[in-house]
Amino acid sequence: MEKHSVNSLSGKLMDYQRIKHELENSPSLKLLRSRNAHLILSFLHRQFKTTQRVSITQSEIESKLGDYLEFIQEIDTDTYPRSPSEYLNEWCEGQLLRKTFENGSDDPVFTLTPATEKVIGWLEDLERREFVGTESRFLQIFSLLKDIRDNSTTDVETRIAQLERDRDRIQQEIDNIRQTGTVDCYNQTQFQEWFLLANEVARQLMADFSEVEQNFRTLTRAVQEAQLQLHTRKGSVIGRVLDVDQELKESDQGRSFYAFWNFLMSETMRQELKSLIQTVYNLEELRPLSQEYTLLRRIERSLIDSGEHIVQSNHRLAEKLRQMLDERNLIENRRVAELITEVQRIALQVTNQPPLDEDFLVLEGEPNVNLVMARPLHPLETSETPISTIDFNNLPEVSLDEEMADLYHQFYVDEAALAQRIAQVLERRVEVTLAELVQMYPVEQGLSEIVAYVAIATKSERHRIDHSIIEYILITGLEPDKRFHLTLPQVVFRR
Repeated sequence: MEKHSVNSLSGKLMDYQRIKHELENSPSLKLLRSRNAHLILSFLHRQFKTTQRVSITQSEIESKLGDYLEFIQEIDTDTYPRSPSEYLNEWCEGQLLRKTFENGSDDPVFTLTPATEKVIGWLEDLERREFVGTESRFLQIFSLLKDIRDNSTTDVETRIAQLERDRDRIQQEIDNIRQTGTVDCYNQTQFQEWFLLANEVARQLMADFSEVEQNFRTLTRAVQEAQLQLHTRKGSVIGRVLDVDQELKESDQGRSFYAFWNFLMSETMRQELKSLIQTVYNLEELRPLSQEYTLLRRIERSLIDSGEHIVQSNHRLAEKLRQMLDERNLIENRRVAELITEVQRIALQVTNQPPLDEDFLVLEGEPNVNLVMARPLHPLETSETPISTIDFNNLPEVSLDEEMADLYHQFYVDEAALAQRIAQVLERRVEVTLAELVQMYPVEQGLSEIVAYVAIATKSERHRIDHSIIEYILITGLEPDKRFHLTLPQVVFRR
């Protein structure tokens, strides 16, 4: 009994220590205890959440913070005397903002950290809601549990029985509608409850993106630490660096995020999402709420911006690892050069005083001598006399004019025109695959046109070729009656 009590007490002490550590070191709690918490949270909420922005450049956020400080000083004088840049640096040091550099820009950008997202989300939850929807949340839990159960079975008969039950339920509903001529739909309360739940889930999803990015950074840091281990073989380091993109995608966080990203990048899915949002906001029952809750109305653009920020961040993290590999190669090359110089220096020292010992250099074992002239000649073999089956006496007449016409009518693949097509599509989309592009602009010059597209993708750092995804493309050859099925890695053109 005493031992059991000690173990139980030990478990409580572990919780006690963990909570104590969080209270003392958590950036979120430090922010809440900060003397400037009301300034920080009100300003960051206005700049990032009200406008649904993922990142803001330093020049813009400094200007906005300067205006905000002037506005506050008109209300409460002698407050916040420091410059906007000093406050921003302090917030970065406190892990409330993250400061990074985008490719091709000298102006750094600021993004919210997971700690700040949690505090802002907690404050938003403190706002009094009109009512707490219990039915919608319970049905959501019920649906999630049902999906887990249905998609966890590997037994064929069990899965068929589940699908048949769903089919019978749907068929029964169809029969009831046909018999009664009426359709059961939500009432006013249910419309509002599900609408508010959808807005709440959307808000939480947007807030979670910073934590998703932080998880990717943690994974990248683990790869980086593995590379910095002593006695790490260079070959394994190169392999890990070259595969870092794949490692991020194959992690649990990567599988979940890139499944979401592929869904969002589907033109069909995005159009369906737009249609759903438009239909919901046009419902008469939701008109009192639609003006106040506008997050869902712009959720598609916000999701694309947030997701693209994470994708670009992953590319930058992978590039940093490759740069670290280059630096390691430079260090190794420098060390080799130093060793060669040291050997030469020692050799010069003993030039005038060569060693007198006969055993200055000893090779273990008998020498294995392989002389070129000691090799036997290749034996000659009698080959059969080639017999020609071509009858040179009855050759068809060749028209020189037709041969010259074929030379003059060679086609030319204009890469500039293809690049213009890509640019036109990317004006409306963030990215497009080669398979989607050839559906919009059918191939007119055969396989050479596909090769030109691939060449465009390899010449730009924005585009990429994903060897982990295989696509199948059907194109028409130079002769209209000939079609070719191409199998090639996924080629993605990005804005």
